[in-house]
Amino acid sequence: MVTLEVDPYMAVAISIGVVALLLVITLLLYYMLKSRTIRVSEVYLSGEPESVVSMISPSVASLYWGFIKRFARSIFNVLITKVHTGSLHDWYKFISSWYGILLMISIVVFTTLMLIGW
Repeated sequence: MVTLEVDPYMAVAISIGVVALLLVITLLLYYMLKSRTIRVSEVYLSGEPESVVSMISPSVASLYWGFIKRFARSIFNVLITKVHTGSLHDWYKFISSWYGILLMISIVVFTTLMLIGW
């Protein structure tokens, strides 16, 4: 078995070169295999003409807020009353507390896995 000894700077340079080469190859393959034809199809509106419908598809924001206001009213109320006070400091406290909890859970899980030898 042959062991290759490379200083850290050279290892980083080699790694960056390999990643860049793979990126170039991937981009070349994508542009070579990408379809050149443009397919246009009419929107099916249940037999109605397009003039009946003012907006063919709803926006993502409309779908999101429709779901939140109709089906997740309690979550929406908590977000409005507890989290959305208009202060960036309150928002930061809320987000950092969740990140802190997730970080603590991940540390406990990782430590447990290390102790059991997994």
